[in-house]
Amino acid sequence: MLFARPLTVEEQQEFTQIIKIFCKTFDSSQSLDNNFLAKPNVTFITPNQAHYTVNQRILAVSQKDELFARLAAFSQEVVGIAEHDGNPVFSKLGKLKQLQEWAQSQIDNTVQPEVRPDIAITVLQLIDEVARLQNKIKELENKSKTA
Repeated sequence: MLFARPLTVEEQQEFTQIIKIFCKTFDSSQSLDNNFLAKPNVTFITPNQAHYTVNQRILAVSQKDELFARLAAFSQEVVGIAEHDGNPVFSKLGKLKQLQEWAQSQIDNTVQPEVRPDIAITVLQLIDEVARLQNKIKELENKSKTA
């Protein structure tokens, strides 16, 4: 996992706690003798790069969604996550949040009106990403129908 900037020691501890609390929550809810998501491992390779592992028997889709929701919140509230397993989805969420804040400031007239070509580029990138995700969903749906 690559962060947008180096994390402070406190932020590293907060990130580690998010992973540990996630594992503890699902471990206790599964009643699997505390082995379901046993002892997550979080290692900071550099202050802006971390590696984490979650030992699991079976991690359901809803649990993965929950983990990614917690990571997305960390990315938006503490420090941006630039990449997760090579996927820039969290940085795209950050761009989307910036775009949303800019648009709201323009609507509210809380800032000077401005023309921003970078926003047009971001919008086009987001549209491409949505189309890519829609195609991936169709592909997965077709695979599940044939399976």
